[in-house]
Amino acid sequence: MQKRSATKRAGQAAKLANILIILLGFILIFIAKVDLFAVRTVQTSTSGVLAPLFDAMTTPLTAVQTMVDGVRTAASLREETIRLRAENERLKRWQRRAEILESENRELRTVLGAVIPPDREAVTARAVATPGNSFSHTLLIRHGAERRIRRGDPVVTADGLVGYIIDVGRGYSWVLLISDVNSRIPVLLSSSSWPGLAIGRNASELELGFLPLQAQPRENELVLTSGHGDVLPPGLPVGRVNRGDVGGHYTLTPVVELQKISYVSILVRPEGAARADVDGFDRFYNPVPEQDGGRMLEGFTTKDIVQ
Repeated sequence: MQKRSATKRAGQAAKLANILIILLGFILIFIAKVDLFAVRTVQTSTSGVLAPLFDAMTTPLTAVQTMVDGVRTAASLREETIRLRAENERLKRWQRRAEILESENRELRTVLGAVIPPDREAVTARAVATPGNSFSHTLLIRHGAERRIRRGDPVVTADGLVGYIIDVGRGYSWVLLISDVNSRIPVLLSSSSWPGLAIGRNASELELGFLPLQAQPRENELVLTSGHGDVLPPGLPVGRVNRGDVGGHYTLTPVVELQKISYVSILVRPEGAARADVDGFDRFYNPVPEQDGGRMLEGFTTKDIVQ
């Protein structure tokens, strides 16, 4: 009996223990659920409290980050600006170079196609001084004796005669323009072949003088060098005839714009050619009177042409 009672009590104790364990499990589960809800509640409450603080702390940080990004962008833009300015300056230099080359090309075209006599060679030279003033119409050009340039050589462009060499240095030469008061050019009228002289007047027009009485030049008639005196070759355009006045005086408009000369061609004699006789050159250019004849600025006369 005692043994059965002990066994019964042990079974009841085991059941009670199982019930207590199951109850403890339910309690723990309930506590876990309650803790999760509490944690979420506390987390929500804490977030509500700390959110304004976080926002207040993040605003200056965002501003600082924005400022840093702005500085980086400004530095990048500054580098880009420096690069673009350098590129712009380089392009401007190329543009100026292109404009210079275009201008030189345009100016060189003024001597391209110039009439070159068979016994002459053309030497292209740059004008390095302005074409004279009110008292002297001369032009300084580059090239001198080293390029076989001699006193009396004609100077031309593609349009016609500019003048002739009156003084030759080692690297530079002086040109007397056809408009100078000391210039005397033997010419022929292209249509009627009447001879005359194109006389400079230090003005924009030349005087057409020493014409035969029966000569009647036509307006706009081309006037060419005659070649008399064997200094200037024949056939070089000099100017065109303007309408004469009542007294029968005629003027010429030069075919070359003498105030816009940049490049010219000097018609030199080929190397090895016989030296030209320039004794008659004083008939073209006679700035001082001769002691015997007493001439002053007369140049050629009709008597000189006939001889």
